[in-house]
This record gives sequence, C-alpha cells and structure tokens, in this order.
Amino acid sequence: MWFYPLLIVLVVLGLAGGTVLGGVYTLVLVPLAVVVGVSALVYAMWGRATQGSAGASTDATAAKAEPLPHHRHRPSGRASTSPEALADARRQQQ
Repeated sequence: MWFYPLLIVLVVLGLAGGTVLGGVYTLVLVPLAVVVGVSALVYAMWGRATQGSAGASTDATAAKAEPLPHHRHRPSGRASTSPEALADARRQQQ
C-alpha cells in the first residue's frame, strides 16, 4: 500500500533525527509518522467495516480457490478492421 514507503522514510528520518540530526526532525517527523500510521490503520479498519455492512466479503483473500482455465482464446469471427484489410475489402468490392 502507499503508506508503507512513506512510513519507512519517516521512521528512518525520525531515528536519524533522534540520534544525529537534532530536534526538528525528532519533534516533527516522529509524531507525523505516528499520525500517518494510526490514520492508515483507522482508515483500513473503517473501509473493511463499510465493505462488510454493504454485503461484500471482509476476508483478506477474495480470490477463488480453483485455478484459471488453460484454454486458448478463440477467434471471435469479427472482420479485421485494420486499414490494410479495409482497403483490400474495398478493392475486392470494386
């Protein structure tokens, strides 16, 4: 999900700020990382709850257990619509 890379960067900056860089990173980025993490957790829980109340599955895996079919795609029987095929069809009609 989108917040994991952001969370990792903020935690690394927060740790570096706490040990090497000074107060601004520690005072701003660590609480910001906590706020982002908590809000992402709450948003995920809220989304899962609204999904369940709408009648959808709340399981983490919604994929079927059966494998995908292994047959090839059959031609549809439609006429080719490439410019070359259209020009050839017009020549044959003349």
